[in-house]
Formats: sequence, C-alpha cells, structure tokens
Amino acid sequence: MKSLLEEAVARGADATLVATESRNASVSFEANRLKRVGSTESLNLDMQVIKAGKLGIASSTKPGTEMQLLENALDVAQFGSDVSYSFPEPEPPASPKVYDQAVADVDVDRMISIGEELIEFIKALDPAIQGSASVSARVIHKSIYNTRGLDASLDKTLFTVSAGFQFVEGQNLLQSWDWNASTDLEYDLETMKATLKADFDIGRKNVEVKPGVYDVLLTPVGFQALISPILACLDGRAVMRGISPFKDRIGEEIFAPSFSLIDDGTMDGGLSSQLYDDQGVVCRRTPLIEKGVLREYLLDLESAHRLGRRPIGTGSPGGANPNNLLVIPGETGWEELLRGMKKGIVIDHTMGAWAGNPYTGTVTGNIALGYLVEDGEKVGRVKDCMFSLNVFTHLKSNLLALSRDVKDLGGLLLPYCLIGGVSIASRES
Repeated sequence: MKSLLEEAVARGADATLVATESRNASVSFEANRLKRVGSTESLNLDMQVIKAGKLGIASSTKPGTEMQLLENALDVAQFGSDVSYSFPEPEPPASPKVYDQAVADVDVDRMISIGEELIEFIKALDPAIQGSASVSARVIHKSIYNTRGLDASLDKTLFTVSAGFQFVEGQNLLQSWDWNASTDLEYDLETMKATLKADFDIGRKNVEVKPGVYDVLLTPVGFQALISPILACLDGRAVMRGISPFKDRIGEEIFAPSFSLIDDGTMDGGLSSQLYDDQGVVCRRTPLIEKGVLREYLLDLESAHRLGRRPIGTGSPGGANPNNLLVIPGETGWEELLRGMKKGIVIDHTMGAWAGNPYTGTVTGNIALGYLVEDGEKVGRVKDCMFSLNVFTHLKSNLLALSRDVKDLGGLLLPYCLIGGVSIASRES
C-alpha cells in the first residue's frame, strides 16, 4: 500500500483506504428441513481522498484494483462535496479480544448438528409447526491505511445461531424467533429453546385488552424501537444542521438518571469492536448520555470539526456510524420486573414503528408479538393492538426500571425496559 499512498500524495491528495476481507460459512433450515449449505468469500475496498478541500469516494470488490480506485476517487473529488477536515494522525488503539480460532476452524457438520437440534426441538412443539434455523461462522480481516502514516489491521470472528417458527392455528398466526451472536464459539441453545417454547405456549392463547394507559415491559428487541430516534437525534450531522432537538444541550439532563448510553469500539467480545473508524480515528469508550445527562454526540470528522468537538471514533464517509452501543443495565432481573407488574403489557416485537419524524420522539406502532400481564404473569397474547409514547417524555419521567439482563442485538446491547404511562389502543370485540 505504500506506493498507493505515495501516489496519492504526489497527486496532491490525502487518502484513506479501508480493505475488508471476509470468509463466511453457513447452513440454513427452512420448513423443518436442511435448505442450504454454503461458503462465500468477499473483498471490499473503500477509498477516500481529499484534494483541494473536496472529498472523493470510490469502492471496489475486485482485488488488485487499488490504483484504479485511487484514480476513480480523484475523478470524483473534482465534483465532490466541500469538507473542512483532514485525515488524522494515527493514535495507538486498544486491542479488543474479538478473535477465536475455534470459530475459524468450526466444521460444517457441527453447524448442521446445531441446526438439527433446534429444528427437532421446534418440531416437537406441534406437528403442524414450521421451523427455521441458521448457523453461520464468519472470519473478517479489516485493514486501514492513510497518507498520515496509519497502517493497522484487525482479525475478528463472528458466530451466529438463530431459530424461529411459524404456526397457524385457525385464524391465529404465531411467529417467534431468537438468536445468539458472539465473537467466540459460545452459544446457549437451552435459553433459545426456552424462549421459543414460552412464546409458543403463551402465544396460542389470545386475550382481549381494553384501550387505556398501561405499564409496559419492553424486551431488548422491543426496546430497540425507542433507541432508534435517540440515535437519530445524537447524530452529529443532524445536530450540525440544526434539526436535532439535542442541539446546544450538552451537559443538560434530558433523560432519567437511571438511563445511560455508551458507545464503545474497544469492548472485548463486541460484535462491532474495531481499532479505528472508517476515517482513521481511533476508537474509544464514550459516554453519550451519562445518568440522564447529554455528554456527547455521534460524530464523524466533518460534524466534529463543524461543532468544535473531538472525534470519538464513530465516523464514516457518509456520517456517524456507531460501534457497540450499550444501555447501562439496572440491578433487577427481568423476571422480577415481570412479577412486580400488577397489570401491564410485555412488548417483544413491533411492526410499523418509526413511520414518522424521529426528531419529535413519538413512537407509534403495532404490537406484533406481545402479552397481557396480570398479577406478575403473562396470561395470553395480545392482538390488534397499538402502542404510543414519546421517547423524550417517557424515558425522562416514566422510566421505572432497567433489567440487569442484556441482549446483544448486533452491536446494540439492551436490557429490558419497564416504562409507565404507555397508551395502548385495541380493537375490542
């Protein structure tokens, strides 16, 4: 890469090249049968250049095309957007532990065996059930270089197991799924089975819900719908353009003291951990919201420069791109939170949330999979229900508790979230 970077400098440009090589092995089951066994390899080359204050970007998936990629990026830069930043000098990175040789070496027979075990379990729930499962092992080698002397690479492994079912009974369609993703060869099939069985057993019983205001326990998957607008408002470019309600509010308490949100690209075992972001900024652990107080935005180089802030390692050519995002968990198990509910709703999966403007904080959507809770127990599945709340209001004044249990949704690590005062609309019979 030295000659490539020297050529960029000779042409009067700063340059950054990100090269990502990956190898993926996978097996999948559909309709209770093994459907596919496959192996793929891929290469992605992403070049950024800054020449005369303008940005040029080019990409390729072909090896050996780096020089042509530089030419393409320089051509684009003639008509590119104006930028106010330059690529950074390299800083020493953390060394997150994200590689497990056992994942790289796992054989297809073992992956098939895992899938078969899950499918056999699902089939035993009911003869009419349709089960699906997938197992994948991925090995990634990511390198980054720039004309300021950056030359670094990181190896990472990802092992993912997922399973779910679809069950039709009369007019009732029930679907559920669960998964486990990690950077090592650890997985918990028994917990996945227990989740699927509980959803199957309780989901077959439909119960009516009267419209009203309820306490709601959001599972990590359900909680994700509330995090999405927060991330949109934290985006440095939205702040820069003045469309984020978080503009000029650094140091202000915007959520309850029990709510903290961290971006961390240095986590051992983090699915999105890396050494540097795609602009060459070293990754670090950064509190975004600390005990309810706004501390930082998600920044790329352009928004950091325009806002007068230090980059935090969440940049990409197109804007902010978070690493591992973690809502700091509470001290109570989710089952204890459930037992403490007199009457409420558990929301697991939502559908149609976020059709509106995320900067208003309003979340309205259908409850795709949820349960009525009475005296601390799930008594049945709710159908034809919608929920509505405002993230800014409810996470500041109505946040009752966060569980100590956390699920990694793919670089987004969330606990269960108990919120009061949520509006529920239903179609009563």
